[in-house]
Amino acid sequence: MYWTIISWGLLFAVSNVVKSEFYSSVSDLNKLLQTEGIILKQLDSYIQAQEERLGELRRRTLSWKSAHGKATRNAKDYLLNPVNAFLLIKRLTLEWNDIEVIANDMAKQDLMNTDDAGKKTLALPERVDLLGAMDALLRLQDVYNLDASAIANGIGTGSKMLADDCFELGQKLQETGDTHHAADWFREAYDRFDLGKIDLNKKVKILEYLASYSYTTGNVEDALDYTDYLLDLQPDNKKALGQKTFYEDAIWDQQDKLFKSDKISSSKASNNILAVYKKLCQGEILRNASETSHLRCRYTSTLSAFSKIAPFKIEEINLNPRIVVFHDVLSDTEIDLLKNWSKPLLSRAGIANQETGKGEVSNYRVSKSTWFTDDYHAAIETITERVEDMTGLSMDTAEELQVVNYGLGGQYGPHFDFFHWGELTKSNRIATVLFYMSDVKVGGATVFPKLNFALEARKGSAAFWYNLHSSGNLDYSTLHGACPVLIGEKWVANKWIRERGQEFRRKCDPHDME
Repeated sequence: MYWTIISWGLLFAVSNVVKSEFYSSVSDLNKLLQTEGIILKQLDSYIQAQEERLGELRRRTLSWKSAHGKATRNAKDYLLNPVNAFLLIKRLTLEWNDIEVIANDMAKQDLMNTDDAGKKTLALPERVDLLGAMDALLRLQDVYNLDASAIANGIGTGSKMLADDCFELGQKLQETGDTHHAADWFREAYDRFDLGKIDLNKKVKILEYLASYSYTTGNVEDALDYTDYLLDLQPDNKKALGQKTFYEDAIWDQQDKLFKSDKISSSKASNNILAVYKKLCQGEILRNASETSHLRCRYTSTLSAFSKIAPFKIEEINLNPRIVVFHDVLSDTEIDLLKNWSKPLLSRAGIANQETGKGEVSNYRVSKSTWFTDDYHAAIETITERVEDMTGLSMDTAEELQVVNYGLGGQYGPHFDFFHWGELTKSNRIATVLFYMSDVKVGGATVFPKLNFALEARKGSAAFWYNLHSSGNLDYSTLHGACPVLIGEKWVANKWIRERGQEFRRKCDPHDME
């Protein structure tokens, strides 16, 4: 057993030892003393390495326990903050992987000491989850025009990010070619070098990037400062030594005057629709009194026989096209039922390819959804009947009720609910009813970029609008999108109503025949 350990943990094995009758010669016994000395040195080295690994494991465990304790004190609120959610996923992917590597180097066996079946019972995120969490934070930064420091500081109530966390986001942006925002995150990582522990190689990469970016944008003196710091960490870094000389020459020759910061522009494409979408999400576009003074709130009892007994509360949002909000049309009990039924059935929501009509997953729509037929439960059938009472439209060709949950940075970019492609078995989507099943702390509004207004999510209410003109032509002014959820959780349910069967339900409007 002793020799098995030595051959596994140290640098040589029994098979490498020369066989001899050592007892028969004092000279040969002296060789054994030399061998013993080598073994003791190797053991000391091995023990020291293991103690260093144990020390690193203790440090990481203490840090992890602290983060976990903060998370579990109020798990619901903790997970509603996107920075906290990102850090949790990062702990269970990158950091857990590092811990396993350290532990397995020590034991040469699985740290969990469980079989494959046991491992499958653990709910562990994968690399795709980490990338998705990064995308969510960067999407929030982009749409809400947030500074990297605002996110890194926890967006108000969340945990503060460390240098290593900021590095991961900077590296992802660098890989996508967004040099401007990558520099923001690398600079944030640089400012947090003293917070927590960050690998030397990552420090070097951050400093190299910031030096190069600073030089490219004309800040040659900053480039030299970053390079000097790098050389403090790695005095023999040949690349940095060469760059230092180059930057010093550039300053001396005043070459920095040739470089202007306006030569660098964001790589993110923008257009009017996306620009308006972002401004609406940020709350920068608000309608004035002249635009809203003609809008009314009222009770109505003329929509159906049911409404004569229980009038609906209607708030006019827009008149052309007509968009209204029905208030208090979904009870807390119904909302709880829909949520509880949905949770085990949710799967990643897709978008319909406008050329083929086939569904596909896209970062344009980040949420999970599921569908319910009327015969799933009496409550679903009741909600469908209520939609008919609210809208006056037939539900015979309406689609199933869709329930959607938006999580970390969840959004649905500007889109239309109607279809563009060929023959439709149930005709086009004439109208949309969108139920809000939760309030959202920050973000998550439904915005209409061509109409310049936003609808805040309000639990129990439902928005209603027509996607088609009364002529049946597509109404392109109904372009709308779901803003990313900045803080909180968003639940909605929607009912898409098809055109067929509405011939005698929706009257032709001579003012709406485009």
